[in-house]
This record gives sequence, structure tokens and C-alpha cells, in this order.
Amino acid sequence: MKTIKCLLLVCLMLLVTTSQVLATNFNQPSLSAETLLGNLAQAKKTERIIGGVTLTALGIGTGVLVSTIKSGEDLNKEDVDVLKTVGYWGAGIMIGSGVIILALPSEAENHYKDVKTINDPAARENAAYSSLVFCAEKARTERLVSGALSAGAALYYLFAEPNYYSEENYNKYSGLMFAAAAASSFFIRSAEEKILDQYERGQGYSAAEGQRRPSFRMGWLPNGCVTAVYSYQF
Repeated sequence: MKTIKCLLLVCLMLLVTTSQVLATNFNQPSLSAETLLGNLAQAKKTERIIGGVTLTALGIGTGVLVSTIKSGEDLNKEDVDVLKTVGYWGAGIMIGSGVIILALPSEAENHYKDVKTINDPAARENAAYSSLVFCAEKARTERLVSGALSAGAALYYLFAEPNYYSEENYNKYSGLMFAAAAASSFFIRSAEEKILDQYERGQGYSAAEGQRRPSFRMGWLPNGCVTAVYSYQF
């Protein structure tokens, strides 16, 4: 059981940090919105593949480990049956989730695919920028919601009563893990937000002119809606 817990913790931390690691790989100079959206789509595809493969492998590994559980001095046959049932269900859910992640493209990938179908270069660039704004706002909302949920879970585990059925109290470790996840969500911005900032810095400030300038853009979202964005870099 300790081996299973260690594997779960390692894979969870890998999944939490994968997107944050990929989010730091956008240090290129000023590029077009279409190019940056393509870079974002590729990064999200890589993140999706890593997450899907990791989750699928974790499910398979959990199933294999659960199959090795046998009755003995600590566990009777009834306890083993319960553990195996729960373990196999958990393994199946992880494998199914991993397969779904691998099969379904991310939001950025779908947006980039739609943008590439636009023939007019100016309209395609405006649509790409609108997609960057949409993805960044959605990612920011999801990041803050995830941080709030993790913070709530951290407070619960840190102040929860210990489990009297276990010799060791794991609530403190669980609370610290959720607190770290909350801090990561609140203070580390997503790849979508960083790449949008990169584009707006490149468009809103000219090093050659040595001055900041406002930017107003109109375009079309992939679903056909019209969008207008005004930005000014302070």
C-alpha cells in the first residue's frame, strides 16, 4: 500500500507541474498572433500527451499492484476483496481518463485548427488574437478556481481530526500538498496568459520608437462572433 501511495503522489505532482513547466517555454521575440497560437496549440498537445500517457500508465500500474494484494496477517480475505474492488475501479477510471485526454484535442488546438481555415491573412490574424484572449481568460478563471478549491482542501486537512483507524496521521501531509497546489495555481500563471502577454507586449510597445502605444483590434471568433479588444501597456 505504501508503494501505491508513493506512485499516486509522484504522478499527481507530475501532472500538476507539467503545464507550469511548459508555460515557461515562450521566450521568443515578438511574433504574430497566429504563430503564437500555433505554438500554444503545440504546447498544449504535448502537455495533453504527457498527461494522458502518465495517467494511463498510472492506472495500469495501479491495477498490477492491486492484483498482487493477498490476504495474510494484516488483511483477511474480505478486506482483500474490498481493496481489490476499489483498486480495480480506480485503475479503470484512471485508464479511461488517460485515454479520453489523449483522444480529445485541447481548446487551443481546436481554435488553431479553426483559425487555419480562414483564407484572408488579416482576418486570420485577428481571429488568432481573439482566440488567444479567449484561451487566456478561460485559463485564468480555471487557475483561480483550482487554487480556491485546493486552498479549501488544504484548510480542511490541516485542521481535520486524525484518523483513529491509522497509526500515522496523514492529514498534515495531505494539507501541505494541497497548500502547495493552491500556491502554484494562484502565483504561477498559465501558458495561455503568458503567451497573450508576450503578444501584447510586442504589439503595444515599440523599442525602435521608444514609446508605448495603444492597440485596438476587431476580429471574428472561430464560432462566427465579432470581438473588439482595446489594450494599452502601462
